[in-house]
Amino acid sequence: MGAHAAWGDLPLLDNANFSLEPGERVGLIGRNGTGKSTLLSILANKIQLDDGERRVQDGLRIHYVEQEPFLPQAKTFEESLICRGHLNTVEDEREKWRLIAKLNEYLNKFDLDPTANPNKASGGEKKEQLLL
Repeated sequence: MGAHAAWGDLPLLDNANFSLEPGERVGLIGRNGTGKSTLLSILANKIQLDDGERRVQDGLRIHYVEQEPFLPQAKTFEESLICRGHLNTVEDEREKWRLIAKLNEYLNKFDLDPTANPNKASGGEKKEQLLL
């Protein structure tokens, strides 16, 4: 609410307000450098507002897929996503196993091969993986 964000001296959001209702879809169109990526990064909590507040409904999950997706170097998508999600840093072995099992459940649900080589994937295939 009343969001403000700038890139140096260039204001990108000036007292901006944005809301979505359940089931609503929005397209974001604008010229280069007008703040589209900044707005999406703020909504995904990747960057902070200069002023104002960002409010998200309890239980709502926001996923942000970069324009140029980055997957850590690995032999398989599963290994790469484990690394990207920092699952290898989970100390409790049962919790780590549960999270990896959940990751594989989603990979299978979306018919994505966990053993596929991420270095040979198209940009679209990488983006699909990052939506998990």
